[in-house]
Amino acid sequence: AALGEPLWQVLLQEGVGNQQSAPPDEPGTGAPGERRSTRRSTKALSTGPPITEEQVRKRQHISKEILDTERKYVHHLDTLCRVYIAPLKESASSNKGMIRAEDIKLIFSIVEVIANFHKTFLDEVEARVQNWGPVQCIGDVFLKNLDFFKFYSTYVNGYNEAMMCISRCTDRNKQFAEFLEAAAHNPATDLLDLASFLIMPIQRLPRYVMLLADLLKNTPASHPDHANLTQALQRLKSVADFVNEAKRKAENAQKVMEVQNSLCSSKHMNGPLVVPHRKFIAEGDLAYHPPPKTSPLALKKSPSSSIFDPSSPPPSPSNLRNKQEVLHFHLFNDCILLSRGDKSLVTFRKSDTAKKWRVKVMAKLTQVETKYLPDTPTIKYAFEVIVAPASSSSSSSSSSLSVARSFVFSATDQATKEDWIKQLYLLRSQAMPRKEVVDAEAEEIAAENIDKQRKEEAKRQKEDAKKKQEEDKRRAKEEKAKASQQEEAQRKKKKKKGEKEPLIKKGEKKKKGMCPCFG
Repeated sequence: AALGEPLWQVLLQEGVGNQQSAPPDEPGTGAPGERRSTRRSTKALSTGPPITEEQVRKRQHISKEILDTERKYVHHLDTLCRVYIAPLKESASSNKGMIRAEDIKLIFSIVEVIANFHKTFLDEVEARVQNWGPVQCIGDVFLKNLDFFKFYSTYVNGYNEAMMCISRCTDRNKQFAEFLEAAAHNPATDLLDLASFLIMPIQRLPRYVMLLADLLKNTPASHPDHANLTQALQRLKSVADFVNEAKRKAENAQKVMEVQNSLCSSKHMNGPLVVPHRKFIAEGDLAYHPPPKTSPLALKKSPSSSIFDPSSPPPSPSNLRNKQEVLHFHLFNDCILLSRGDKSLVTFRKSDTAKKWRVKVMAKLTQVETKYLPDTPTIKYAFEVIVAPASSSSSSSSSSLSVARSFVFSATDQATKEDWIKQLYLLRSQAMPRKEVVDAEAEEIAAENIDKQRKEEAKRQKEDAKKKQEEDKRRAKEEKAKASQQEEAQRKKKKKKGEKEPLIKKGEKKKKGMCPCFG
């Protein structure tokens, strides 16, 4: 590209982003497109309510925020180029490069192109904001640069792969890891690490949408900036929607990397934590109640034994130690980490990637079973996490255990306990292979059918017993009524023959002191 040639022309000539639109007008040249936009907006001044003093004040405040955040963004991009990219490129050009040129391109993508564009864009924004007034416009500045904003998708699409490349190079190259650590402590970086810089372009477009929406909210239809702001906001939203989804994924990938950077090297870590499919779910401190060595919970089970035995009794206060310790729980979509905190390892860093956790257990969720424990006088809101040993046939296992382990945790309240159990159960179901899921569902359905049959049989037996009891009562009542009818018939028969009924029935004893004449 020739020196001084506008950046958008260079990009469009190279076909970056595959854009077919025509080049926008040059800023400050009085291009026809800009004059037409101004004439249309000026004509709109004659209709609609005028701008209020409150709107003028808010528009000035928002425009200043656009300028301030743009200056800070450009400064961070420039720092990224100076402190990280330039030294790595210089090193790669020598025989003793820290990482290959291909890795540098993969990690930083089009960061330098983005940085150069935003220097020009900042000049345009400054020119408008520094001469701000009640009828000043800024929407056209965004409109004429929208074609470049679409190139952000190139950067966004490669972000996750860049994170994995950083993790891979850090593990394999000690010199590169030391370089990143030294750069993060450089005062020029404001104590931010590389991941914090690389996520900034993904966060920038959603910020533009928020600022332009606030500006449009305080711009009446009669204002010359209203039409351009409306169009710029609509078109920028369509780009930002894609970036927003990528932003969520990027922030999650950054969180996984932060967790990995916060872990000390440990024999319990099997491979890197940063892998393409892994997503961070939750983390938190839980009280761990270790069992005594004599407890069945502490006995080592054979890897071939069945750890998920529903008949095994739940832990009780008698087989848990009185003391407890705090373990930090990292939950991902496919594995868990149980770690101990080490305050001696904490350093003060804005990026919060200090080495502060010593991993105790790392295991796949397919090896984890959760049991609900009832409250006791000594332990409340408790649940048990059973970690089975890895299958011997799995060569790429993420488990750090060769034998089964049981962990009894207690949460701070009932809601927290149920939330952990629910997440562990659902994520384990999703992490299981499809065949295991089908088998588990079949077993569950079979168990439900058996239980249903048992309940129906018990109900039928109960109804049969009730019917028999009612039948017995009916027969007894009928027999009693029949006996009464027979006695009545005999009395009538004797009375008809003129026989006098005895005062005392046969078989009855005469009551003591009873006079016969009283019958």
